[in-house]
Amino acid sequence: DVEGTYSRCSRCFDRTHFSTHLRATMTSQNSLIKTVMDLVDVIVELFLAHIIKPFLKLHEKFYSALNSTLRSVLDKNTVPTWFTANFITYARTLLVIPCVLLLSWGHTVLPSFIVILVDFGDFLDGVVARYWVDVKKEQQEEAISKKDGKPRSRSVSPVNSDDDSFEVVTTGSPHSLTSWAVSHRNRTHGGFVDAACDKAFVVPCWISLLSTVPASGYLRITQCFVLWCLILAETASGCIRFRAFFTASGIPAPTVEGLDFSTSAVKADHIGKAKQTFEMVGSALFILGVTRYLGLVLLFLAVPLAYESVRRKVKKRAIYLVSTSQAFDHKTVKFWMQAKGMGSKLIVGIQGERKTDMVLNACATSCVDEVICEAPAKADLMFLEKQGVDFVVLTAGQNNLVTDEVISANRCLVIGEDGVARPVQPKTAHKD
Repeated sequence: DVEGTYSRCSRCFDRTHFSTHLRATMTSQNSLIKTVMDLVDVIVELFLAHIIKPFLKLHEKFYSALNSTLRSVLDKNTVPTWFTANFITYARTLLVIPCVLLLSWGHTVLPSFIVILVDFGDFLDGVVARYWVDVKKEQQEEAISKKDGKPRSRSVSPVNSDDDSFEVVTTGSPHSLTSWAVSHRNRTHGGFVDAACDKAFVVPCWISLLSTVPASGYLRITQCFVLWCLILAETASGCIRFRAFFTASGIPAPTVEGLDFSTSAVKADHIGKAKQTFEMVGSALFILGVTRYLGLVLLFLAVPLAYESVRRKVKKRAIYLVSTSQAFDHKTVKFWMQAKGMGSKLIVGIQGERKTDMVLNACATSCVDEVICEAPAKADLMFLEKQGVDFVVLTAGQNNLVTDEVISANRCLVIGEDGVARPVQPKTAHKD
């Protein structure tokens, strides 16, 4: 019995020692990975600040002039109704079929020209989309003027149920309205399709270009490495966009003024523009034998941009808000959806005791990820750190729900009646 007891104790000690050693090893590995990723982020940020940012000035001038030229051409001519942004997007995406076939047959000039044509089409569909939006506004204003017999300067009545000024009109017969989620998807469908079609064209082209990499040579590994990095990055970006589009809450995120969530020197949309130019022009030059290595350089420069684009899409940001309203109505749900659109995780705090109905309402709301019962009367920095909260989002008049240290740390925002989120200013700033 003594030997059996000793044997069991020895086995328990060995298991405990093994589990402790395993946890220590995993912690050490996670720390090493985090250190490496932080180093990569620093290198990418230096690349953005010193190489991409100066390039964007020339990029902006060129495309601004091109935009003005194309818009003037559209305004001076009669544009057929079928010539829409979606038509251009689908048409340029279908060009991937002849491009891949020509690459497989050993052609270089025609596939390179197709890539440049697709890049131009990506810019043209944006110009055409803005053109038709302006035409639609003009038609609505003319319709109002004809109806009233005189020009009207007021805006058209809202037709979306997520507009605060929307009212249900009694017609005496059944009529339907689209939900917030469907309306939001309809508004963002064009941008989603445009981004998805970009990847649907360029990724198959890069896969085809892998077969053109020579079996030997000094830059063989570099060419394969660059192409595979871009293939994986754009595939991951496409998957993230698909998930974001079909899981959107239904209310667009408010515009943030006075605070930039990103500490980078280059904005996200500028990164996308530079990445698109490097990828498309680089691919066109890479296809041609004469300019292959110049195209490889441009594709290599696109790799950190693709990495940064994916990193910003998956970066976690926890948003905390306090529910003080007794009524659970559409205004409360809309505010929660707006807050969720500003981050990747929404935490709702319910103050007081015996608020079972409010807690269950919050748990049943699809945009809420976590509910904190008996939330503190004032959220301080210690509470935010303990709950893993990055920012607190409030409505007008809720400034008393956070401490002054949270406001001073610039971690509290208020969504105003205009739908714009702004950081709460400290009391000293108001006095000044």
